[in-house]
Amino acid sequence: MKPKKRSFLGAFIRSLFFGQREIISIMEEEQVQSPTRTIAKNFLKRRLTQVGLVVFIALLFICFVLPIFFPLDLTFFDTSMQHRPPGRTMMRYDSALRDNVNGIASGSGFGIGITNDGDVYTWGPGEAFGVHDIPGPGDERAFGHRLGMGRIVQVSAGESHVLALNAQGVVFTWGNSNFNLPDIPRDVQGRTRQVVAGTNYSIAVTEDGGVYVWGNRAAVESNIFPRNLRGAAEYVVANATGVLVLLEGGYVQHLGRNPNASTHVFENIPEEIQGLAVDLALTERNGGVVLADGSVVVWGSESEYAFNVPAEIGNRAVSIVAGRGHFTVLLNDGTVVGWGNNYYNQATPPNLRNIQRIYANFHHNYAVDSDGNIHTWGLRGFVFGSDNLGRCVFRRTIEGGRLTMTVGAIAVIISGIIGFILGGFAGYFGGKVDWVIMRFSEIWAALPFLPLAIILINILGNDVTEFQRILVVMVVLGILGWPALMRMVRGQIFMVREAEYVLAARTLGISEVRIIFKHIFPNIMSVITVWLALSLAGSMLTESGLSFIGFGITEPTPTWGNMLAAATQTHVIRDFWWRWVYAAIAITLAAISINLIGDGLREAIDPKAQER
Repeated sequence: MKPKKRSFLGAFIRSLFFGQREIISIMEEEQVQSPTRTIAKNFLKRRLTQVGLVVFIALLFICFVLPIFFPLDLTFFDTSMQHRPPGRTMMRYDSALRDNVNGIASGSGFGIGITNDGDVYTWGPGEAFGVHDIPGPGDERAFGHRLGMGRIVQVSAGESHVLALNAQGVVFTWGNSNFNLPDIPRDVQGRTRQVVAGTNYSIAVTEDGGVYVWGNRAAVESNIFPRNLRGAAEYVVANATGVLVLLEGGYVQHLGRNPNASTHVFENIPEEIQGLAVDLALTERNGGVVLADGSVVVWGSESEYAFNVPAEIGNRAVSIVAGRGHFTVLLNDGTVVGWGNNYYNQATPPNLRNIQRIYANFHHNYAVDSDGNIHTWGLRGFVFGSDNLGRCVFRRTIEGGRLTMTVGAIAVIISGIIGFILGGFAGYFGGKVDWVIMRFSEIWAALPFLPLAIILINILGNDVTEFQRILVVMVVLGILGWPALMRMVRGQIFMVREAEYVLAARTLGISEVRIIFKHIFPNIMSVITVWLALSLAGSMLTESGLSFIGFGITEPTPTWGNMLAAATQTHVIRDFWWRWVYAAIAITLAAISINLIGDGLREAIDPKAQER
């Protein structure tokens, strides 16, 4: 009876999880197998080799497949999201707000909400700012209110601080205590009807339409100090770049040192909207209003995605809110429309119905429907955290891995081609050819590798594009790493050049170049494959080392090396561990797994290697 053949994949999975069988049948033992199949079986006998193979395949998938679904924009950065820890809790609101929400405010990566009873809840990674430290009874921030803040009716969140307003018109603040933010003017207490938390400044709108600003002196005195207010303020919106106020009668004014100037995008307010505005919102570079007829008008930077209002809105808009680069509008049929910067899908609301209120800021959106359910979309957090420029560490890690592996692989291929050719000619022809090639390789190998690589990269890599610099790094690593392979190829060819099949090829008149590449190389390829596998790990580590010391691939293009280089400061290592831990783990796993695979191949090809 013919024994049943088993596939290589099946054998690999069985050996990985159940180990190798110690006893095999006589038929299997006597079965004649090809050299490739024998090498494969020997390769699978080592559990560490299998683990290395699985890890390396997983890294290849992560670094070459995931970037398709998580593309990296090298030009994107957002300092408002810098140094956010790993997590997906930025919009994970407290369950107490379900069916009982009165208002929501979104800060830089955190949120705050109030219930219909006036209770305050916070969520998201805001511990570094103290935004979760809500004033309680006896807290000095409660301004002597023995029972705390009382019933809160409105909240507002800035980049790092929170403002709250109770039913008696008293203002409270917590979070960032710098920039004089805790110094609430006494004149606003007991007579405030709206609070607005900006970037390191705060605004209060009083019952008589007055506007008070405090906080960052530069912002207050240079940008938003409310001089020449043209009427009583009804509503104010603010962000890091400006402040707009809706005055009585539907007029819109920009608050600043010179309201009539034309240098600021928000000061060029269209005349046709004056006297017609019912709601307004503000991105970093655009202002937007809802008019009395339900239409939406946007002005400011025409190069921004937020400038182009979707035609589907028509005259159906009810209210408008905005983040740093996007607008969200509630329509009169309870649906929601968004447009603008969509890097975090913040401008793509889900298919919602019966929405009654919308809230937005930074890259976060909230919507409350008629049943009190809260819907969220936008930036929920960073899986691996964010760096000092607010960039996603996860995306940069997988993109950096793709580039590090690609550079290492191509450098090994270049080294392999040079080593194959020179080693083949030196080993086959011998004599003077061998002497010249060997002396040249000895001189080349004697040169200090790292200093020479740095010199060549700086000479060839200056005044070039980033892509050309990447090519330079790959070529330099390739042309510096061939001597070891050349000597190995030379030695292997010395062993087989007098073999019978080589002599037979010569007798048949086959050209010497054809003999080298067609007949000899296939018989020594298994040994060369081991060297190439082991060299890949070395090339990756070398590229990472060059990038780490600033002579390899530079920012903003990520590699594992320059990601580690950007996290060498003591406070980063201590406080923002996620900036270097993931890159360090990735490059360690890659190097170890490749070496395990190389060792496994070596033992599979030459089982007696360990005995020697």
